[in-house]
Amino acid sequence: MRFLVLTSGGKLSAPHRREREAEGAADILDVDDVHFLGYEDTKVPYDHEIVDRVDDHLQTVGADRVYIHAEEDTHQDHRHAALASIAATRNTDEVLAFESPSTRSFFDPQYYNALPEGILEGKIEAIRSHESQQKKKYLEAEAMKGLARFRGRQANSRYAEAFQVIRIKENLHPDGTVEMEMLD
Repeated sequence: MRFLVLTSGGKLSAPHRREREAEGAADILDVDDVHFLGYEDTKVPYDHEIVDRVDDHLQTVGADRVYIHAEEDTHQDHRHAALASIAATRNTDEVLAFESPSTRSFFDPQYYNALPEGILEGKIEAIRSHESQQKKKYLEAEAMKGLARFRGRQANSRYAEAFQVIRIKENLHPDGTVEMEMLD
């Protein structure tokens, strides 16, 4: 797994601090490849340059499954990241939009991942490691755990993550059987 982080800080904290926080979160989640595009917070554009930069990175790493922000987000950087990512992943077989704490209430998931409590706690710890962001009320651990519990009920498990399907490729074989290309 890899992280592509579009921003490097600048609005609420110094760039080097935000990058360290993102790298710390990646360590908690056992992600060993973090790449920054260096946009300033709240100034992520939606234009051909960012689409090209995201596409170039995905081609370089050979991405076959990409998780992106949902368009239904209250944060402008997240919305622009979603739009740019949808365009940049036009040749990627699997693209799933995740629900974040700032996703709006009309997020409509079609795919769920059951989430063991230990992994959920690790994800909450990773979010907490972004100390410069702790004033944001939507990052409260109780709210994140409550959302995972709510999505878990929808997915017939204790906890779950919810995703909107942008694209999932299925292969239809000549004998009529269908093979899902869900990569893990």
